[in-house]
Amino acid sequence: MHNSYDHHASRETAPSRLEPADYLCGDCGGEKHYRGSIPATAEPAGGKQSVAARSRDAEDDLLVRSPHGFELTLRGRKILQELEGLLPKMEHLVIPTLFDPTREKSTFRIAGPDNVCTVVIPRLCQQYANGRYQIQFEFVPWQTGIVDLLEHGQLDLILRIDDGLLPSHFHSERLYREEFICAVARDSHFGDRLSLKQYLAASHIAVSPLAGVQTIPDKRLAAVGAKRNACIRMPYFGVALQCLPGTELVLTLTSGMTSVVKGDRKLRMVKAPQELHGFHFLMAWHPRLNTDPRHVWLREAMRSIAAGP
Repeated sequence: MHNSYDHHASRETAPSRLEPADYLCGDCGGEKHYRGSIPATAEPAGGKQSVAARSRDAEDDLLVRSPHGFELTLRGRKILQELEGLLPKMEHLVIPTLFDPTREKSTFRIAGPDNVCTVVIPRLCQQYANGRYQIQFEFVPWQTGIVDLLEHGQLDLILRIDDGLLPSHFHSERLYREEFICAVARDSHFGDRLSLKQYLAASHIAVSPLAGVQTIPDKRLAAVGAKRNACIRMPYFGVALQCLPGTELVLTLTSGMTSVVKGDRKLRMVKAPQELHGFHFLMAWHPRLNTDPRHVWLREAMRSIAAGP
């Protein structure tokens, strides 16, 4: 399997760590003072303060002068203790952190046609469905309006062909390249390779995940002014493979399903016409998920899966 990368995910620099004292003190001429408080030495014109002003100072002062500089009042200490508990929680919200799938529970919703799922899902199971991880993968059937589901946050990731039709504001990255192969019944009359003439003369099972949408093989044929005879159309490659034994039908599928064909003694592979050149599968996601630690991890997991043997 050939994989290529076209990564658009951006990295953000984490802000500096928040310290509780920063919220109580500021730096002014080398001295620490409460932000917004009135210094103990400050007095209004005339050297007198009203009762209301003195009362307000008593309520607001968090620091007082001492022979050694400034020290916290009892109220200041109480606020500092509260901040020491609150700031770690605030940091978790505003500072990017790494996602640990062995400790944090998370569910990822992904969609893709069944030929790419045939490649991806078994490897995900082998890698992550072993009891060590707290994550779940939920694969949603490929359907019309799949991009709208991604737009509205109902999907985390989609796996699709690189056909140039993805809306430009989405982020995407090529995962791997697929080539076309043909599967036929083992006892059929076909040789090891189909010329374009032989391919067009045969009867076909055509797989289209979406009704009314032209498939890539049909687009490739249309580009050379040809059209195949598809006597059966269906949305699933797995079912189509079961329809081949005992027939002279041809099923065009992607090279990622080679192991499935080889694993069935009733089937064999035939090389497709050279006019049916390959394409790339890519993963796509909404830009709002670009720097989220969970989704950064998810995309890295997909890269790892795609780069596997």
